[in-house]
This record gives sequence, C-alpha cells and structure tokens, in this order.
Amino acid sequence: MSAWAEPAGRLQVEVRLQDGVIQAVDTRLQRPLAQLSRLLVGQTAEAALARIPLLFALCAAAQQVAALRALERAAGWPAVPEVEQGRTQLSELELIRESLLRLVQDWHLPLPLERLKALVALCRRGAALLQPLTALRAPPLPADPQLEETLAELAAAWADLALPIPADWLGPRLSRWREVALGGPLPAVFDPAALSALLAQLRAGDARAEIAGAPRITGPAAIAGMQATAAAHIEQHVGALLRRTAQAVDSLQQPPLPPAVTGLAAGEGVGLAQTARGALLCRVQVENGLIGAWQLLAPTDWNFHADGPLRRQLCGVRVAEEDAGALLRDLILALDPCVAFEVNIAHA
Repeated sequence: MSAWAEPAGRLQVEVRLQDGVIQAVDTRLQRPLAQLSRLLVGQTAEAALARIPLLFALCAAAQQVAALRALERAAGWPAVPEVEQGRTQLSELELIRESLLRLVQDWHLPLPLERLKALVALCRRGAALLQPLTALRAPPLPADPQLEETLAELAAAWADLALPIPADWLGPRLSRWREVALGGPLPAVFDPAALSALLAQLRAGDARAEIAGAPRITGPAAIAGMQATAAAHIEQHVGALLRRTAQAVDSLQQPPLPPAVTGLAAGEGVGLAQTARGALLCRVQVENGLIGAWQLLAPTDWNFHADGPLRRQLCGVRVAEEDAGALLRDLILALDPCVAFEVNIAHA
C-alpha cells in the first residue's frame, strides 16, 4: 500500500428495535476529510494534483476532475470546452466501470464474466487515452482515431447486452421485503443551483453535507425517489443505477459541460464531477500560489447524513427482529457508501 493510500473511513448504523418496530436510527459516518485536507493544504496546485490518485481508491478520476476544475477556476483560467468535455468523458468512463462492478458484485446482475471483462477493459483503455487531460491547464487533445474507436466499441458492446429489467433478476432476493412499508419523505435532491448557500457555509468552515441546515441526496438515490415498500425502493435504486450507466455510455459521444459556478471570491475555486454514487464537490482557496483550504463533499457525505434517507425511511417501520439486520444491509447497499459499514441492532 502506498504511503499516501486513502485513510480508512467507516459508516456505523445502529437501529433501536422494540416490539418489531424500528424506534430510532443512528447513522454515524466517519470520513478522514480533515486528514486529507492537511495532506493538500500548503501544496502547489501541481503537487496536490499529483497526490490525488494516491489518496483515493474509489472515484479517483472524478476526484481528479473536480480538483482540476476547482484549481483552474481559482487561478482564473477556465478550461476550453473541448478539455472540459474530455474530462467529463474520463469521469463517465469511471462511472460506467464502477457501476458495472457494483451491479454484478452487490446485486448479481446476470452479465457474463467475459462481457464484464470486455466492458471494463474498454473503459480502462478509453480512460488511459484521456489521461493527458488530467494535467493543469491541459490543451485539447488532437483528433484520436483510437479513442473514437474505443468509445464506439464500448457503445456497441453495451447495446448488445440486452439486459433484463431489475425486477426479473432481483425478484427472489427482494421478495422478503415486499411487505415492509417504508416511511418518508426523503430529503430534497442536491442541486448545483443551490451552491451559493453551500459556499457561504464552506467559507465559514462548516463542511457538513447540508444546505441551510437541511440534508440532500444525490445519485441513484435521487433518481429512484420515494417508494412505498423496501422491495420497490431497492429495485428502483438498482434500476436507477443501471439507467444512469446507460446514460453515461450515451453521453460519451457528446459529453455535457459542467455547470457554471458564479459568485466565487478571488483565489476561490469550485469543481463538480459525477460519480457512480452521485455528485462530488471540491472547493479550494489558493493564496500566493499555495493551497490555503481544501474541502470535499462526496456522495456518501450527502446520502448518509444523520437525518438522511435511512433515518427518515426506517423510523416507525415494522420488521421481524430476525430480518432487521438483513433489511438494513440491503438498504445501505442500495445507497452504496464509499467506505466499509457495520450494522448494529439494539433491542429495547
């Protein structure tokens, strides 16, 4: 393991169960954001960018893209559209690869191993060809027939899959949750248009994943929306991940530009990138050529807020005591934390 390997984070979820009813849900997310910040503050932009691939095992490309966008905006040097689109392709290729692996490993998507390997290899090949864009102030790439061929092969391989709908392969696994009614409502969806309020609290040193005191959700959790039962909820989450993966494959041919960020102070930069789990935000403050502040909000920070989906949906839910742990684990997997998690059931 590298000396700069990602420090471990952890998610602990404790449920208090009484007479078959969930009375309370305590979600505790421990993420080493302060430690990560200390490794980057005081560095030049180039030095910080060199460390990022060594610090993050998951979503490493999205971390690079968000950091590049933040640092270049802080320097008053917006990248040209062709570069931004190429960087979006890079993060979308990572999204496709990580989503496929998650769908197969966690949810047993019926995808033959050889096809999975071929899709992952195409994603890796495309990402390697886009690597020059991870340099600060990178110029646009020259026309690259190999990149075009790789993306076309990926699109064709995806179109040839003919995957079943989630209900067809998830049905047996989720049948035990069809009578488990969930509560609600869910938090509002994270919207980049609300960045001004979020930036104000980040500048004040408040890096909690909330806006105006309220939690938000992002990624497949936001796409799936509120469902009546645990089975429908999980099925919609998995379906949303599958649809988002298909959307990412389509977007490779005409990648969108990142949303504009306005109202930034001198030396301040904000970068957004999309991951398999949702929106990733990086904020930096650069002073005299060195990073003075580095703040990060990842999808796990949003989706596992203490007052997030788990607490809102599970409080008051009736579930057999012997099933409570399995239900909780399936709901957590549907939200997909980027850290290890453990579940504790406390009986009142």
